[in-house]
Amino acid sequence: MPADAPAPENVLLQALTLLVARWSSPNVQRAVAQSAGVTVDAADVSALYVLGLHGPLRAGDLAEAMHISRPTVSKQLSRLERAGMIRRESDPVDGRATIVGLSAEGAAAHRRLLAQGIRMMRHALRDTSRDDAAALAAQVAELVARLGVTDFPGDSAGDTPRPHPERRSEEDQS
Repeated sequence: MPADAPAPENVLLQALTLLVARWSSPNVQRAVAQSAGVTVDAADVSALYVLGLHGPLRAGDLAEAMHISRPTVSKQLSRLERAGMIRRESDPVDGRATIVGLSAEGAAAHRRLLAQGIRMMRHALRDTSRDDAAALAAQVAELVARLGVTDFPGDSAGDTPRPHPERRSEEDQS
């Protein structure tokens, strides 16, 4: 690596930060939803993703998984309920609590959002061999696991990056 070239971890951190910021922006979420034929507020798309990936959750658990406040998730759920995308049921464990899940229409919207995301990934990887794409996917998944990033309440990995002493950088060893 040339002396003036940025360290790979710097390049990766910058790329991931840019990806997350752009992908989660209202403009991108609105465009993805529109191209998937999903008519919900751009701010509510992430709730559809989380409920589709994890299944029914309490509103507080959904807020925690999405890293947003309970009042914010409550507003999102109200909009999604008016749009017919979610259903609310009593929690079988605690009848005072409510579980929120996707309705049939919400599940169909989630499938369309995923299909659109897959089309976007295929387009981005169009000039990449299947083997290279598979290797990249495995490497990104491993990186996310090593960083300790989670998206579900109660996951034992937590949200805090965990150092791996066996993989210390040259900087750390000096």
